Amino acid sequence: MDTRASGADSEALVRVAVGSGRLIGKKVGAVGVFKGIPYAEPPVGALRWRPPQPKQAWDGCRAAFELGPAPMQVLPARSSLMYRLNHDDARALVMSEDCLYLNVWSPDPSLGANLPVLVWIHGGANKTGHGGQDLFDGSRLAARGMVVVTVNMRLGALGFLSLPALNAEDPLGASGNYGIQDVAAALRWVQENISTFGGDAAKVTVAGNSAGAATVTHLMAAPAARELFRAAIGQSASGVFRPEGRMLNQHEAADIGLAAVSPFGSSLDQLRDLPATAFLNIPPQGVIVDGRLLIEDTTNVFLKGRQATIPLLVGWNAQEGSLFASGADDGFRFTSCPQPARAILERIYPLDSADEALPARRALIGDKRFTYPVWRWARTHTETTSAPTWLYEFNHRLPVPDEVPCPPDGGGDYGAFHTAEVPYTWDNLAMRPWKWSESDHNIAQQMADAWARFVADGNPNGSGLPSWSQFDASCEEHLMRIDVSTKMGRASRRAAFDVFDEIIFQVK
Repeated sequence: MDTRASGADSEALVRVAVGSGRLIGKKVGAVGVFKGIPYAEPPVGALRWRPPQPKQAWDGCRAAFELGPAPMQVLPARSSLMYRLNHDDARALVMSEDCLYLNVWSPDPSLGANLPVLVWIHGGANKTGHGGQDLFDGSRLAARGMVVVTVNMRLGALGFLSLPALNAEDPLGASGNYGIQDVAAALRWVQENISTFGGDAAKVTVAGNSAGAATVTHLMAAPAARELFRAAIGQSASGVFRPEGRMLNQHEAADIGLAAVSPFGSSLDQLRDLPATAFLNIPPQGVIVDGRLLIEDTTNVFLKGRQATIPLLVGWNAQEGSLFASGADDGFRFTSCPQPARAILERIYPLDSADEALPARRALIGDKRFTYPVWRWARTHTETTSAPTWLYEFNHRLPVPDEVPCPPDGGGDYGAFHTAEVPYTWDNLAMRPWKWSESDHNIAQQMADAWARFVADGNPNGSGLPSWSQFDASCEEHLMRIDVSTKMGRASRRAAFDVFDEIIFQVK
């Protein structure tokens, strides 16, 4: 490592070498920062809808001062709570199909430091987000003694599309899941290069929220990713036991993909010649059994205990459904459920009650889409491997600005909504000029400290933190309830999960 003072801003230049060439970053305070590092060749032209290719070497010393372009995407409405929390950044969003970049923060960017490493996968339904979002600035986590890496991946139809012609040209007859393949490529880059930033390749934790958490699940199930990380964190989503049902295989997905792109042309050459913007309004297909990275349905992998046997920390937010419930019927009723299961669900979710219908609908939508899949992820991992698992429920209300529109269902309070935990786990409340209280800052410090302990040791316990017991579904107090008073407790609506197991998702 070589540093040189750069002036009154008290920054210094930091030089490192990776497999593709030399990099120059900045020492900002006590942390070395390297932004916009290419980890693969640009997936453009002939490389559109192909597995990520290793980055070719560059000449000279490449500046790593600025974020690389974000993936192509359509952001949520600027007035929405999802935008205000996750995307309302100081830097104007620059997008490009050439988006395979990552960012590194390190408190000691030198060989031999042997620091634990956190690799972060952003959320956004595989349609929005990027590794350079302000909330994912790694400075405060890195200052806790780890190397932090945030990753861009292909999104939308550019990252999640299968076609018969793509299957035909691929040596394995595979297509789809290019975005997840990008993350796996970034993890391989970390294995090969993180030591030059002070990281230990044997101490990598992969983490993500929402769709990023689901990607973590799939990476745990992918044989090709098995040796790329030693622990995992998943926040507010799962790739297993989802209400959508089983994963499609590449042939089923290819037929759907062909119908989606048929207005644009019939050949791959035509489709690859189109501008990336042509595909912005085609929804991603989702994660499939692609035949390359994922060779079996991820839920089946977990049920059979063939996932990575690694420490796991997962959880959800108490009101996951508040962003997604509308005033209309959710379309889910219990009429097809046999008794006594129907009676149990109608008691837990009183959808026909004049006074309780709104919170019941929110709870049901949140449990179906987020909470139950995470619960079942934790429980199945515990039951089918010897690895320790920790479970949490984030139950703290954020000081949402008054000008944010009311929730879609007309309720006056979002509660602990989907993605609400993110600024706390990163200890980055200052990235949003909201009316944070002392309690907010205390919770952020506590969560970031626990996450840092898990990255360091595969265990979230540490000095000054509440005692967190490993997850055991048979115990009355089986998760950490995170709020102003953080303590062990029981999952809300726990009785519904057993009914989901038996009736809806048919877990044996």
